[in-house]
Amino acid sequence: MDWDNIRVFLHIARTGRVIDAAKALALDHSTISRRLAKLEESLGVQLFERAGRRLRITSAGEDLRRSAVKLESIVLQEIGGLGAETTTGMTGRVRIGAPEGLGVGYLGGRIAAIMQDYPNLDIELVALPQTYSLSSREADIAISLDRPEEGSLATRKLTDYELGFYATRDYLGRNGFPQTLDDLTGHTLCGYIAGLLHTRELAYLDIADLKPAMRFTSTSIIAQCAMIESGMAMGVLPAYLAAGKHLLVPVLQPSFLLRRSYWLSVHEDLRRHARIRKTVDLLTAAVRRERSLFAKASSTRDTSAS
Repeated sequence: MDWDNIRVFLHIARTGRVIDAAKALALDHSTISRRLAKLEESLGVQLFERAGRRLRITSAGEDLRRSAVKLESIVLQEIGGLGAETTTGMTGRVRIGAPEGLGVGYLGGRIAAIMQDYPNLDIELVALPQTYSLSSREADIAISLDRPEEGSLATRKLTDYELGFYATRDYLGRNGFPQTLDDLTGHTLCGYIAGLLHTRELAYLDIADLKPAMRFTSTSIIAQCAMIESGMAMGVLPAYLAAGKHLLVPVLQPSFLLRRSYWLSVHEDLRRHARIRKTVDLLTAAVRRERSLFAKASSTRDTSAS
């Protein structure tokens, strides 16, 4: 069997749609459909059934999926990693999946230095408010708020980071400077949409039974930060995201100070690859050099607005 056809099958099995597999593999829709049909013809079985706009895998397809995952692991780990220990150059593509705040607010600028030092390396940064599946090959390197507990993964703590309330001086001048959590009553707050959290680590205001009414909610921490900077609301932000934003003033710190962690994971199939291993080391080194940036919330309290 042609490995390219198996690869197409795996992407369809993981996404459930031909169009999504086509995007992931950078192939057109007709090529994906043709390769799937060729694979079904060579096996003499139907691998998927139509279920509306999606494809539902058949029992025969599920049997093939289990075998194809093993084959993929061999291709990635034993064949793709050949020469990894002796390769000094960095070539190829590395996809990094990260939470939106870290990806947009921190990694984007640091990745530029990596690409400058390694001109033959292509980096894809996927920065979305979601968790990435390494087993489904959504990313080569995944950064998450929750430590992965399942799967064949190599995981390390990237860094701890602090979060606190922030507002603008203009907002505080109009609404007053809260001294305690009870003083938040009557303030305009913004935060995450409770029903759309991809991890409970983002439920910042659930502690101490603090459940204030929020007029503006979003799945995006970048949108929340923009709302706070506009002077229309106050809210909780990571210290590294608030750093350098001169309009923002820390509020209720250090009495209200949260700590979370970022975890970096790589699938065991890829950890021997030179470009993956080196990228992980470079990202880790960058974060360690700027460790204070992730813990500035407790050291930047500005009482001049109170």
